[in-house]
Amino acid sequence: EIRNISFSDKKFVIKPIDKKAPDFVFYAPRLRINKRILALCMGNHELYMRRRKPDTIEVQQMKAQAREEKHHKQMERAQLENEKKKRELAEKEKEKMEREKQELMERLRQIEEQTMKAQRELEEQTLKAMQLEQERKRSREEAERLERERRAAEEAKAELARQAADQQKTQEQLAAELAEFTAKIVLLEDAKRKKEDEATEWQHKALSAQEDLEKTKEELKTAMTPVLAPLGGQTEHDEQDENHVEASEELSNEGVSQLDLRSEEARVTEAQKNERVKQQLQTLSSELAEARDETKKTQNDVLHAENVKAGRDKYKTLRQIRQGNTKQRIDEFESM
Repeated sequence: EIRNISFSDKKFVIKPIDKKAPDFVFYAPRLRINKRILALCMGNHELYMRRRKPDTIEVQQMKAQAREEKHHKQMERAQLENEKKKRELAEKEKEKMEREKQELMERLRQIEEQTMKAQRELEEQTLKAMQLEQERKRSREEAERLERERRAAEEAKAELARQAADQQKTQEQLAAELAEFTAKIVLLEDAKRKKEDEATEWQHKALSAQEDLEKTKEELKTAMTPVLAPLGGQTEHDEQDENHVEASEELSNEGVSQLDLRSEEARVTEAQKNERVKQQLQTLSSELAEARDETKKTQNDVLHAENVKAGRDKYKTLRQIRQGNTKQRIDEFESM
């Protein structure tokens, strides 16, 4: 540390605090340089002493006010920064929600397209099932028409047989006409069997169409299940989806109910039908027997009663006529 600074003319002397230490002496080329060095040292010392002094109350208040203003500015800056971050975060969250909304809207649109496609397929399958049912009905009506023609042919055959008995036609002519009507009956029976087979085929197609309807209905329900959970604020789209689902279910239930009814009718076997017809015929026969006037019987009534008592009917007679050669058939016909 420096204890004293002085100069004499061009000689400049610096004395340290330690007295044992030698003085620092140097010579300047000009006197004004020593003056400047001394003034610089004095100014530096004055600043040093000024810094060591305690601040006045005004200075302390100014410094405190400056610190407070600085702190306030820092708080405002931090608050602005925080608000900026919150605003950026809110904007990012808004953008994210907007993207999710767009994705959900796109997903809803795709599912709506799938629903409409499934609806169209369901309508097409329902129409196909109705067409199959109409074809089956036409086949059944055709079979019934062939059955009526067969019965008419049998009645014509019976009438021909009665006319042959009454008019005593020649045996060859009767045999030829009988063979002709027999062949016609066989052809009609074959046509009836073909129509029955065709009706059975249409029944199988209707059952297959019913299975397709059930499968389409299950696919429609599966497509509509994951739509309602993700979006809470899309009420309008949800209502539209529910309308689609209700419409598709109503249409599906209508088609399925019709096919179930037809399937239930198809379950009645041919044996049950024959048994029911047989019971109805027996009931009608009993009622006719009770209401019959015995005094008004004709020769045909007596002949019919004898045939029934002997167990003879038209089918048994036809089988007997078809057996053997021509001579045996003629003899069998004459013995009737």
